Amino acid sequence: MTAKSHYSAQELVELVKSGLPGLPSAKNNIIAKATRESWQSRPRTGKGGGLEYAFESLPPETRLYLTALSTLPAVRASVPVIKAAPELVSIASLADWQRSCTDARLGILRLLKAAIDQGYKVKPAIEKIITAATSGELPQLQCLIPLANARAGHTGTRTLGKDTVLKWWSKWKNSGFQTSALVPDGDRQPLPEPAWVEYFLIEWRRPQKPELTDVLSRLKKSLPPHLTMPTYDQARYYLKKSGTIDKNKGRITGNQLSALKPYRRRITDHMYPGDAYTADGHCFDGEVAHPYHGRPFRPEITPVLDVYSRMCVGFSIDLAESGLAVLDALRIACENFAVPVIFYTDNGSGFKNQMMTAPGTGILHRLGITPEYSRPRNPQAHGLSERGHQTILVKAAKELCTYMGKAMDNDARRIAYKETRKAIRTGETSAFLIEWDDFIDHINAAIVAYNNRPHSGLPAYRDQATKKRVHYTPAQMWQLGMKKAEAELHVSERPTPANDMPDLYHPAEIRTVDRGYVQLGTMADGKPKKYFSKEMEERHGDQVQVAYSPSDASKVWVRDLESGRLIAVAELGGNSSHYFADSKLDEGRYKRGKARIKRLENHIEEAKLEMHGPKKTFVAPEPTPQLQQLHAKLIEMENKVETPAPAPAPATATIIPLPLPEKRQANAIPADERERYYLWRKLEVMKECGEELYEEEENFFEGFKRTAIWKAWKKLGR
Repeated sequence: MTAKSHYSAQELVELVKSGLPGLPSAKNNIIAKATRESWQSRPRTGKGGGLEYAFESLPPETRLYLTALSTLPAVRASVPVIKAAPELVSIASLADWQRSCTDARLGILRLLKAAIDQGYKVKPAIEKIITAATSGELPQLQCLIPLANARAGHTGTRTLGKDTVLKWWSKWKNSGFQTSALVPDGDRQPLPEPAWVEYFLIEWRRPQKPELTDVLSRLKKSLPPHLTMPTYDQARYYLKKSGTIDKNKGRITGNQLSALKPYRRRITDHMYPGDAYTADGHCFDGEVAHPYHGRPFRPEITPVLDVYSRMCVGFSIDLAESGLAVLDALRIACENFAVPVIFYTDNGSGFKNQMMTAPGTGILHRLGITPEYSRPRNPQAHGLSERGHQTILVKAAKELCTYMGKAMDNDARRIAYKETRKAIRTGETSAFLIEWDDFIDHINAAIVAYNNRPHSGLPAYRDQATKKRVHYTPAQMWQLGMKKAEAELHVSERPTPANDMPDLYHPAEIRTVDRGYVQLGTMADGKPKKYFSKEMEERHGDQVQVAYSPSDASKVWVRDLESGRLIAVAELGGNSSHYFADSKLDEGRYKRGKARIKRLENHIEEAKLEMHGPKKTFVAPEPTPQLQQLHAKLIEMENKVETPAPAPAPATATIIPLPLPEKRQANAIPADERERYYLWRKLEVMKECGEELYEEEENFFEGFKRTAIWKAWKKLGR
């Protein structure tokens, strides 16, 4: 038989069944391999069409096998398939040189098996193969001889021996044609570990991750005297040959070490949309403007993902992680998409609290959702949420100038930090910071883009336009899953949203009705908040469920604790009334103020009089004889006074200026503390009357009222 120049895919499949190496066993896989490796081909003639692939494009081991068959008589139309027994040794566990040697021996023996199946005896068939290899008729076979011998030297000139091939054939045949029977003897078994390895690993496996030179320095002190100290190259070679887990054990622990180990991949093919939601809080990796004071900060974002479709069905943005933020994200998901069967989260305080999980009042209990929590300190269990953070939130943060993640350039991060803090000091708005409303729109746009972008974790389909395989988007997967649920689930089991009750997603607590009102929370002044409704008067002493809105404290929803039926919508202070009418209080306040003003005016008038001191009274002395005579003389002169003549016309009036009042002297500052306080009160009245003070008086007035003595006298009301 002579080798053909071209082979169809079906012909190659039949030859693979008879032992042809180097090709997959399925027709479609052979075609895919030919397309991928650009095999030369030509149209196949005859019925069915298709392509025939050139002999030169086939893999080397395949060409070798076909060439060997061409040197032997015609092979029977169908060669029986060899059913090998289970492997005794795992081929994957062998070293590279062992696998190469085993493959070369297997290629030679397959040629021998084909010749024997054609009617050749074992020894003549071996001689035929050896002769063809040494004469150059099978150059590809000559390349396998050095590998099969496993000791061909540097020149590779050794040839096959009849006894050697016969020994291989006997082992292969007696083992039931197991490939493991052709594995070379273990003359290259790994050497036992040196005695110093145990002490070396103690110094190497430290969480501080010491360098190899430091490890060897410490090892020199701790190594027993009877053991030989390893060199740097010996230690480095040992680490190079060690496994990844064994080499890093002790240097990394916990989650970092788990990230190197194999993991279990969980599938979702058996699920439907809304079967499970997962959520995890994420501190945004970029700074934005605070909605209250405008300073830079990093908000907390809680996205909720559907496990089946990977779709982001809800999210919340808050100033910090809290139960209310988680509640708001779950509310959006349940109102707009569906109430989940399971809510899968970690054990954080935002997810595991009374508002979420309390029996009777918790939102999960009221919606019939089963909470499931991952194992602590095991982020691998939350791979879906962690990947969602990277795909949605970290990608959105990288679009901002204030991105603070590890990928950000250090100089650029420092410039953005300085510019934002400079704007705070100068009271200006930084161009680097995104405003709060714009930030919310930015996150909304990122989530919409994620939901409509192909997801590599979802199944793929062939696009009719491009003929390429494209992964489904989360939004497409949700729609397909809803159609699947409608076709396979009962109406009562299908995922549906819950938006029929206004207080369904409000946090709730258990309270006792007291004469028509319930008490919930406190006001800013410390007084309790009391909500009243007349519908609760028959519920005195009963425990009820009280739902409240975090953004509106004017009313609460009161429901029966057992049935959940709405009892009343109670209003804050609904049973309160004014102690007195406003008009009467206003009139009383006016009278009280008027009386106070009158008292202050009297006080000012008294202070003014005190400024001029007491009035001096003249006391006449006792009359003497001389004064009595003078008094009598004056009376006599007054009696003799004649009527005065009319006064002449006045001349030009002369204005005589009145003497100016003397300038007052500055008050001396006394040393006694009581006198100093009285002086301060006197100066206070003078200032109220508009009189100017001397500089020393002004300094004393301002300085004395900052002393402890002034505060003490003022407290006494003196």
